[in-house]
Amino acid sequence: MDLRLRGKVAIVTGGSRGIGRAAAAALLKEGASVMVSSLREESVQAAVREISGLGRVEGIACDVAVEEQVARLVGETVRRLGGLDVMVANAGIAGTYANLADMPTPEFDRMIAVHLRGTFLCGREAARAMRAAKRPGRIVTIASTSAYECDPGGGHYNAAKAGVVGLTRSMAIDFAAWGIRVNSVAPGWVYTDMSKTDLPKRGVPIENLGVLARAADPEEIAAAILFLASGACDFLTGAVLIVDGGQMIVAPKLPAS
Repeated sequence: MDLRLRGKVAIVTGGSRGIGRAAAAALLKEGASVMVSSLREESVQAAVREISGLGRVEGIACDVAVEEQVARLVGETVRRLGGLDVMVANAGIAGTYANLADMPTPEFDRMIAVHLRGTFLCGREAARAMRAAKRPGRIVTIASTSAYECDPGGGHYNAAKAGVVGLTRSMAIDFAAWGIRVNSVAPGWVYTDMSKTDLPKRGVPIENLGVLARAADPEEIAAAILFLASGACDFLTGAVLIVDGGQMIVAPKLPAS
């Protein structure tokens, strides 16, 4: 299948590791130029070095919760790479989990700021650039199965990811007139730096983790992102693609009576 990404320009936030780096590599392999962004400059440059053999890639440090930094990220991408066709709003953090009655307000605010405000800012600035250039594009957000089945103690994360789902649908409506398609990937458990301490080693079956009984590799989530970023989904917008190995379709077993 021709994904029609050759010659396109993409931004991947949170692109220095995990799902983001896998998505950046996948886009490069399809012929896109990629701007990798992450919070720390050293992480950005390390990622650029690691994937530079796949195609044209540059990097900028950016806190997606800060409006001016996101505007600079988009502006520099347009200036350096010649435009913008794809925004992958992937940046995320792992916070301290607690009962909401005991959740510190700064913990809640930071989770919302990175995941929800950051997705809004990335989507808005990308849409503005695409609109100004009359360049129809793709915005891919990253939700989570936690938007649908909530993690105990993770109320701030659950709320942020549920907000990303609603925001994605709203952006799909608001940006449609400019030919911009906006969709989301909702991963289940994935082997990343943020989750590896919670998961067994690869190859060990995980009881009660859906049909496939395992977590995903970042590249498996990147494949879904690649599809939503491509020209192969012209008639898809406002959709949430759940990629969880069948995690959410299995009802819990009741104890035998």
